[in-house]
Amino acid sequence: MSSTSFPTSQYFPPRRRVWQACTNCRARKTRCDAAKPKCSLCVTQNVACVYRDSQQPKIEANTLILLERIQLLEDRIFAAPGFGGGQDENATHQPPRAGWQGGDENDAPETDQQDSQILIPLSHTACANHVFNWPVVRQLLSDIAPTRASHGNVLSTEATDIFFQQKPDQEPKPFPPESWRIFGLGDSLERYRRMLDSYFAEVNVFFPLLSHDEMLDVLHRVSDSEGRDEEGSHPVSPARYCLLLLVLCLGDLAPRKRPFRSPETGEESQDFPAELPDVQLWQKAQLLMGHISSDLTLEAAQCAMLASIYMGARGQVSGSFHWAHATAVKCEALAKRTLIGSKENDVFSEAFRRLYWVAFIFEGDFVSEISITLPSGIARYEDLVPYPIQGAPSGESIETATLRPEPASLDPAEELVAFQISTNAAIRRFLNHVNSVVYDSKDHFRMTRTNYANWLLRTTDDLWSYHSTIYRNLPDVLLSRSEEQPQPGEEASPGTSRRLGNHAWNIVRLQGRYYAGQYIVHRPFIEYVLLNVGHFHTHPCREAILERCRMCLEGCKGFIGVFDANPVNRITCLFASGMVTFTMVMILRIATFCDVLREILPGDIEETILLGKRNLRKFGFNIGEFGWHLEVLEKLDVACRDRMAA
Repeated sequence: MSSTSFPTSQYFPPRRRVWQACTNCRARKTRCDAAKPKCSLCVTQNVACVYRDSQQPKIEANTLILLERIQLLEDRIFAAPGFGGGQDENATHQPPRAGWQGGDENDAPETDQQDSQILIPLSHTACANHVFNWPVVRQLLSDIAPTRASHGNVLSTEATDIFFQQKPDQEPKPFPPESWRIFGLGDSLERYRRMLDSYFAEVNVFFPLLSHDEMLDVLHRVSDSEGRDEEGSHPVSPARYCLLLLVLCLGDLAPRKRPFRSPETGEESQDFPAELPDVQLWQKAQLLMGHISSDLTLEAAQCAMLASIYMGARGQVSGSFHWAHATAVKCEALAKRTLIGSKENDVFSEAFRRLYWVAFIFEGDFVSEISITLPSGIARYEDLVPYPIQGAPSGESIETATLRPEPASLDPAEELVAFQISTNAAIRRFLNHVNSVVYDSKDHFRMTRTNYANWLLRTTDDLWSYHSTIYRNLPDVLLSRSEEQPQPGEEASPGTSRRLGNHAWNIVRLQGRYYAGQYIVHRPFIEYVLLNVGHFHTHPCREAILERCRMCLEGCKGFIGVFDANPVNRITCLFASGMVTFTMVMILRIATFCDVLREILPGDIEETILLGKRNLRKFGFNIGEFGWHLEVLEKLDVACRDRMAA
C-alpha cells in the first residue's frame, strides 16, 4: 500500500475550477488558466499572481481522494452521450458493425439537453446472461446439447432462470406458528443473549446496521413483559420485535459454517430441518413481517434487509432478492419523504445512512447478475444520502440529523465501519456507472461508429484510472487482518490494546471488488476481438486492444484466486460471487479457444479454470443451483477440446 501522507494535488486535479484560480481572477470572477508563475490575465495587467487554496472542508486525505475520484468520474459519465435524451429511434435498433474503417465522423452523435436525473433503464442484461449469449458460446454449447431458444427479441436469460424455478420435490410451505412470541416452553434469556452476541460477532461485522446495546435492551424489555405474562402488554413496536426475531434467527444460523448434513444420507443439503432454532425463529418473524410489510419506517426497512441476508445465507436466491428489492424500495421512499421538508442532506440519521448504502450495495450486486425489470429507484438518491460517519448507529428517527462526533470521541472501530461501507459503496457506484456507459443495451450507436475502438480505449482508460486510484489509496486498516476481536459488550482490560484491522472475509470481498472492476472495465475488448477475429490482425490498435484483453483476463484470474478461501462465508450471500466466477471461467475457457487471445493468456490459465470450478463447487454447498452452472462449464470444456482437436 502506498503512503497516505501526500499532497492530494499530485494525484488528481481540484474538484472545482475556481480552486485553481489565482486571487486576482477569483476576485474578478474571471476564468483563470492557472499558468505558472503568472496566469495570462496577471501577465497582461502586470500584477502579482498569487495562488491560495480556497476554503475546503477538512477531510481526511484518503476520504478526499475517494470523493474526488467519484466526483470526476460522475462528471465525465454524466457528460457522456449515453446520458442524453432524444436519440434517433432507428439508430438504437441497428445491428452492430464489426468494422473499423476510417472516417471523419465524430466519436458520438450530438445529443439533446442532459436529463437532470440518473437514467435508470427499464431492462438490462445480467453479466452472466450477456456472456452466455455470445455467439461463440452458443455455438460451442449447441455442439454438445441444444440450448433453449430466445423468445422474440429478448435474449436468453437461461443462466439465471434456474434460481427462479420451482424444484420438482419442493414440499408445500407449512402453516405459520400460532404466535410470534419468543419466550415460553422453557426458553431462557441466556440462550437468546448468546444468539444476540453471535449475531454481532458473525453478521454485524459484514452488515453493520444495528446497535448491540439497543437490541439487548429490546431483548430485556421483551423478556420482562412476556415473563410477567401480561395480556395486551406491548413493550416494543411490532417492527422492533420483528427486528429482534431476525437478529436471533441470524445469530443462531451464523455459527454453523457449513450447510446442514442429512443424518439419513450423510450428504450436505440446502434444506434445513424445521426443528432448528433459526427456522422456528424465521417462521415467527414472517408473521410480523407480513404485519409491517406496508410500514414506511426505518425499523421495517431494517427487517427487510435482515430477511434478505437470512435468505441469502440459506442459499435461497429468489427470496433474498425479493427482500433486497423490498429494502431498496423502502429506502428510496424514506429518502424521498425525508427530503420533502428539507433541502439539506444532513437530516439523515447514521442508522439510515448505513442501511441505505448496505441496501444499495446488496441490490446492486443482485441486479448486476440478474436480468430484471423495474429497478427500485434507490440510485436516484445516491448523491443526496451521505456516506456513514464515524459514529455508532442508534434508534433515532430517520429525520433526526446525526452530528459528527468530536475527534477525541471517535471510536476507531466505528471509523473502520464507516470506511468499509463508504469504500464498498463507492466501488459499487463505479461499477453501476461502468454498466451505464459501456454496457447500455439500448445505446447501440457506439457499436455502429467506425471509431468505436478508439472511443472504448479512451473511456476505459479513464474508468480504470479512477478505479485503480481508489483502491491504491485505501487506508492500510481496510486491507489488514484484525487480531481476535472482543465479543460485543466486552470491555478491553486496562493497559491492553488490540491492533485494529478488518475481518478476513471483508478483505476478500474488497479485493474481489477490485478485480471485478478490472474485469468489467476491460471485458468489452474481449467481445470486440471475438466479433472481429477474422481480420483483427490488421487492426491499427491491435496491440492496445490485446493489452486491455490481457488486463481483463488478469482480473478474472485475480478474482478467482482471491475467493480461494476456506471456509467460504455464506452470510454475505455467495450468489453474486458465484455468478461472477461462472462468467469469468467461461471467458477464460473461450480465450483458450480463440487464436488471437491465446498469445496473451496467463501462464497458468488451466489451473485458474480448475480453481474457478472448485470455488463454484464450494459455493454450491450453499446454493445448490450452481450445480447447473458447473455442468455448463464442463460442456463448454468438452466442446472446446473437440473443436481444437478437429
